[in-house]
Amino acid sequence: MQRARELAEHGRYTVAPNPLVGAVVARDGAVIGEGWHARAGSDHAEVAALERSGSAANGAELYVTLEPCNHHGKTPPCTDTILRAGIKRVVAGHLDPNPKMRGRSVDLLREAGVEVEVLDDVSFERQNEQFLHLMHTGRPFVHVKLATTLDGRIATSGGESKWVTGEAARRRAHELRAEAGAVLVGAGTARADDPLLTPRGLSDDPPTITRVVLDPRLTLHADSQLARTAYAYPVIVFAAEDSNGDQVEELRASGVEIVPAPLVNGELDLIFVLEELGRRGIRGVLIEGGGETAGRFVGRGLADKLTLFYAPKLLGAEGVPLMGSLKVAGMDATPGFQVETVEKIGEDVTMTLYPLDPEEDLVYRAG
Repeated sequence: MQRARELAEHGRYTVAPNPLVGAVVARDGAVIGEGWHARAGSDHAEVAALERSGSAANGAELYVTLEPCNHHGKTPPCTDTILRAGIKRVVAGHLDPNPKMRGRSVDLLREAGVEVEVLDDVSFERQNEQFLHLMHTGRPFVHVKLATTLDGRIATSGGESKWVTGEAARRRAHELRAEAGAVLVGAGTARADDPLLTPRGLSDDPPTITRVVLDPRLTLHADSQLARTAYAYPVIVFAAEDSNGDQVEELRASGVEIVPAPLVNGELDLIFVLEELGRRGIRGVLIEGGGETAGRFVGRGLADKLTLFYAPKLLGAEGVPLMGSLKVAGMDATPGFQVETVEKIGEDVTMTLYPLDPEEDLVYRAG
């Protein structure tokens, strides 16, 4: 199972919006076939492992990180392939939370005489945290990423932020974009930085990601990088329902999708935004900027994960704060987080954190 989990990681930056899955076919403790799911529409991990095993799979065991599928999608059901191959035993890391699944494959295989064991191992669930979150909540997994100095500043007082961190940290940020499948910024970042927001410089070609802008007053220009590339890489702009009609039509002509959204206290309703992205099957969204936008997601308790890149620099009190819109009434009301990992990347340090909520599991269980 450890090997199956390692194989699943091969799809980390290419498989969105599908889950990460790895599979191993073994007999008498010896591996005879391996596979993983690389991208949507390609062979599932079980099928790839069984094809590499050939006739030796008859009577062997299959170890897979996620419950095999039993329905037709872009590929045939994996349960059919497992039964044709003559597998005698299946061990799965966790159940598939997809409403079409949720243990149905386990029942089907057992009825056909295959021994099935489901581990319900949290480590396998954490590996698929984005996919599980979408299936359980209908909203994408929100991953907030910020690059900051040691004194918690993300830009100079004049707004300059290129580059707070080094090349290695910026490459990791591109990986996080590919992993999530969608990246979101506020209107201020879109105007000030004119970003492209695509994953670049990766060894494998990532799937086409969706770029999202929260722009209540609809200030995005048709000559921005986002608008000019909207036909190649989708762009969704959430704007107030009474936005300027001429601006709406100009952006739509560039290929930008404008989604009218309700306002809450003068700001876009973030729950509406996430539910709309979830309806489109987007499993994860990376919040990249800026501090105001990040602070709103964190302040509303909507951030499911934080990744902070710390550069060994100081910008001083007049620099732009890490989460400018975050307001805390007192120490008792401070959002709490659990540190998952701390890692040195180039000259920078990255910290990964999860919200600390004693009333709720950090991982959405598939049972």
